[in-house]
Amino acid sequence: MNANMEKILKFTEELEKLKTVTRQNRTLDPNRQENSAEHSWHTAVMALMMKHYLPEDTDINKVVKMLLIHDVVEIDTGDTYLYDEEKRKQAIHKEAIAAERLFGLLPEPQKQEYLALWKEFEEKLTNEARSAAVLDALQPLINHNVTGTGNPGKMTRSRVIEKKLFIKDVSPQLWELAEHLINKAVEKGLFLNT
Repeated sequence: MNANMEKILKFTEELEKLKTVTRQNRTLDPNRQENSAEHSWHTAVMALMMKHYLPEDTDINKVVKMLLIHDVVEIDTGDTYLYDEEKRKQAIHKEAIAAERLFGLLPEPQKQEYLALWKEFEEKLTNEARSAAVLDALQPLINHNVTGTGNPGKMTRSRVIEKKLFIKDVSPQLWELAEHLINKAVEKGLFLNT
């Protein structure tokens, strides 16, 4: 086996750990939470299905790549809850270090490619990064409605809208979907109507 293949194998073995990183979201199995690998896969498939609702000239293959690798850093940092502002601030530096370590396992050209994709996703300045962020924000709303796991954190409609409103600037159609999902969650008692 050549040196590049050894590096790719090491990175691939490291990815196995992403399956152990639990998120706040539940699954249809009432005994477990969603893991970050499942979330990444789910958002990537959503990108393929919803590509017609993303800005014109968006490179969907690049969006899918971003979605598949955007949470790889959680292997080292764990998942940070969207609504925990303090921990989210602290996570920025830790995630950058994790990205360097994890993508650093790859051969040089791939290291640079995937590290750049991860940084682009984090900066959210391109159509692809903003589109990926929209799908990343929609998936938990879909999950919450499907799994119907209650509202232990006393989440409010207004707080969820505050976090998801950026979707409207990227895709009015996907914002319409987000509003529908939020309203549906309120009707089910999954968010408070305030």
